[in-house]
Formats: sequence, structure tokens, C-alpha cells
Amino acid sequence: MKVYGYCRISTSKQSMERQIRNIKLAYPDAVIVKETYTGTIIQGRKEFEKLLKIVSTDDTLVFDSVSRMSRTAQEGYEMYQKLYNQGVSLVFLKEPHIPIFAVPFIQLFL
Repeated sequence: MKVYGYCRISTSKQSMERQIRNIKLAYPDAVIVKETYTGTIIQGRKEFEKLLKIVSTDDTLVFDSVSRMSRTAQEGYEMYQKLYNQGVSLVFLKEPHIPIFAVPFIQLFL
């Protein structure tokens, strides 16, 4: 069981230090994966794509905010489902109301 923290910035005017600090405060042993200048789509995020290949059942993937995982509801839904099916838990520090354990996305609305 490993914990990974994913930090992403979209432009050179942003800093990921706050994201790293927040993740390390909540999960001191998290392995931080950094991605810079990604724009707004999941495709082309090389570090995120590598991370998706190594996470496995019972691992936890931590984001400072759900917006660091995806920009659109559709992308977020698809990614949540994919990771759920792998048995990966997700944590969104700024959105604690989103369940942290792998649960079917549809159960969020039941």
C-alpha cells in the first residue's frame, strides 16, 4: 500500500509549493509526483500517465484539489471510475466531502 501525491501546475505563473506542502502535511510519507505546464486536458500529462501505470490495489492517490486531477466533470468521472476499478483510493484535500475510499461513483448520489 503506497501513497502518492500528485501536484500539477498549468502555467509558469503558478507554483506547486502549496500543493506539495498540503499533501506532505496530511500524508508525510507520500511520494510526490510533479507535473508542470500541462494546460487543461489529461492527455499529454506524462507524469500522471506514468503514475496511472504504477498505482495498484490499495494504493492511495492524493490531490490538493479535484481540479488537479481533471478539468471537466466527464474527465473526472472517467478517471474516478478507472481508479475505482483498480482499487485505488482517492483523496482531495480541499474537497473532503468526496469519499476517500474506492467506492462506485454512482453511490455518491444514492
